[in-house]
Amino acid sequence: MSDPLLDVRIADAPPESPAVELPPLDEGPAGVRQLVEYLALRGLTGGLAALPASLLRPLEALLARALPTLDPRHAHGARDFLRTAFPEADPGEVEELLRAAYRHLIDVTLRADRLRARMVGHRIGDFFDLELCDEARELFEARGHGQGVLGLSAHLGWWELTGHVLIPCGLGPAYAIIKPPKNAFLTRYMLRSRARMGALCLPRHGAMRALPALLRAGATTQLLVDQRSVRGWVEAPFFGRPANCDRTFGVLARRVPKPILVYACLGTEDPERFRFVAPRVLDPAEFADLQPEECAARVNQHIESLIRMAPDQYFWLHDRFRGRDPLEPSSAAS
Repeated sequence: MSDPLLDVRIADAPPESPAVELPPLDEGPAGVRQLVEYLALRGLTGGLAALPASLLRPLEALLARALPTLDPRHAHGARDFLRTAFPEADPGEVEELLRAAYRHLIDVTLRADRLRARMVGHRIGDFFDLELCDEARELFEARGHGQGVLGLSAHLGWWELTGHVLIPCGLGPAYAIIKPPKNAFLTRYMLRSRARMGALCLPRHGAMRALPALLRAGATTQLLVDQRSVRGWVEAPFFGRPANCDRTFGVLARRVPKPILVYACLGTEDPERFRFVAPRVLDPAEFADLQPEECAARVNQHIESLIRMAPDQYFWLHDRFRGRDPLEPSSAAS
């Protein structure tokens, strides 16, 4: 039996944004140095992305093997993170996942923009397989009813492509919180490429003033809350280890009770085919009586479940436990 959602077209016409005042976004400096950096980066990534797969894939693998040595700070943090998540893994398995993390990040960086552009005008089913729980399917088939959706995900898989499923299925416009690069030209390019699809960006500072109004107006908020929080954080276990966790999700779930969609977009062996998975839709009432630490702990459990679906596609390179006591090998083994 065919899935009607797979026949929905990915349009190049973003949905109308609600009339909500958004916080200003600091684009960063826009001098000659920033322009040269922007042109150099766009030229390099564009040239590499244009290589045929037969050349690009081996090059990515070569870079992934070299980068742990060339980038020791991030590699050290990633090994600590991986030992936390997989205490049973031996050193060889940790190194294999570390290289996979570098390779995946390179792949997303080089190909996400071109993939987004190529998908426009095609059916969702031309690029995506949908693995939706019953509640998520009901939400998608009802086109969200304009009720607003609180999206919960992580820096996993092809998070840059999720809007190509959410927005055509009526769960748009979609807003994500970002920390813009310190380069106005890069920031403007990033905003343009996302805005064409109705995936809009909010600055980290001031986002909480706009998010409740956006949700009430029927927008989708995409919260990727798997990274270390530096302001107003609460402590909760992440893969069983105390971590600085963002409290935004718990505050929103209590203040604006909307359906909570847990989702991710994962790559497959085919470089142009993806799995959009939505294993559950949470009832915001689950968070109504919880303390901020309890909210964060519950959110982390759902994020961990997503990450375990494809650990080779997760952003382990983020130093998740910076400022915390380092994990000793004996502690990891226990």
